[in-house]
Amino acid sequence: MKIGHYIARLALGSLDLFKPLELSNTAWAFAKAGKSNPKLFKKICDYIAGLDSMDSFDPQALSNIVWACATVGHTDERLFSAFAPVIASKLDECSEQHLANIAWAYSVANTPRQDLFNEGFVSALASNEKDFSEEVLCQLHQWQLWQQELESGIELPGSLQEKCRNAFTSASYSESKLQNDVVGELKAAGLVLDEEVLLGSGYRIDALVKISDGRKLAVEVDGPSHFIDRRPAGRTILKQRQVTRLDSIEVVPVPYWEWNELMNSVMKQHYLRVKLSNGQIM
Repeated sequence: MKIGHYIARLALGSLDLFKPLELSNTAWAFAKAGKSNPKLFKKICDYIAGLDSMDSFDPQALSNIVWACATVGHTDERLFSAFAPVIASKLDECSEQHLANIAWAYSVANTPRQDLFNEGFVSALASNEKDFSEEVLCQLHQWQLWQQELESGIELPGSLQEKCRNAFTSASYSESKLQNDVVGELKAAGLVLDEEVLLGSGYRIDALVKISDGRKLAVEVDGPSHFIDRRPAGRTILKQRQVTRLDSIEVVPVPYWEWNELMNSVMKQHYLRVKLSNGQIM
């Protein structure tokens, strides 16, 4: 039996034997391995949300659990809401990575908590600014975008916002064979498009297609890394939502397994036309 299956079966029995860090490490390991295991994550969330006290969860356990849940797309509002005041009480114990993982996870979950995300949280971030890695800066850019979505009025210091945006827009971007194939078929279908477009939010999309009614649609070619067990991963959920809300552009995803089932150009172009017209052939 694979170790993942063993741990999942153990966890699905009773969680009373698990210490907070063991719970968080279990969730983190599954998320890191790209395994969603919905039953396991539901049980973990149900168990934690039902606890009388969560004071025994340290910043590492708290950040690991919310990051893991967000990564696999299991964003249980009860868990995120229950953790918020606990995290807020331990901000001075959080490292820069803890803070960034928490900020990113709540952005994915879209669970606003004014008792956590306030001037105190911004101050905690600002005090750790000198230690921020490129990854942390990218996560914080997405958190700042989330605050814009919420119109919360909570903002990072201007210099830190600029650093975050620069890191986010400078992140490595590489084309794939799958992406080139989809873009090639869009062009062959006679559609007008721009490739690898940098949007106002800072996100970069694979193709911005202009359709007959004057609208522009963002075509996102989603390979295996965009999914966990063929469910959108947290980063995919976040990007699609923020591009739709902040850039006011509808996102049209092209999942890799659907594309791989199309045997020729005729089928591929038909598929794209149906996708881009919301089921109505263009």
